[in-house]
Amino acid sequence: MAAKWIVLSVLVAAATVSEVVVVKREGARVMKAPRFFGDACPVDVSPGQNLTVVERRGGWARLASPGNGQCWLHQSAWSDREPGELVGNPATASQRDVELAGRGFTEEEEERYRSDHPDLAPVFGALEDYLARAPETTSSELTAFLAAGRLGGDK
Repeated sequence: MAAKWIVLSVLVAAATVSEVVVVKREGARVMKAPRFFGDACPVDVSPGQNLTVVERRGGWARLASPGNGQCWLHQSAWSDREPGELVGNPATASQRDVELAGRGFTEEEEERYRSDHPDLAPVFGALEDYLARAPETTSSELTAFLAAGRLGGDK
């Protein structure tokens, strides 16, 4: 009987071993649920910051902190990518990747374009200012939008 408890204790300890990842991307969004839409956690992460992962679900990781175990970060925030590579599956792209793809650029291409077109600096500044101040779309707003457009199936 004692041997069973020892084995069980070892298995439980192994299951609770935490993984540490290092943030590599600027502007990574920390979310309240493991998805790109919905509410963001009111916390920030920065490149070079070590984060302890307490749970993995698909390409998402629940963080010990920041967020006291209530926030999720996508692996694109810490995984290495080739320039121009979205992250393999576009459905798992980060918010920053989606924003840049919407503009038609990777981060490197956008930086090069901006340096080649300094006359557009005021426009880029206004865009960045707007994006920084724009309110997040809440889960209820997104659900209502999907339902109104009949984009969510029978819902």
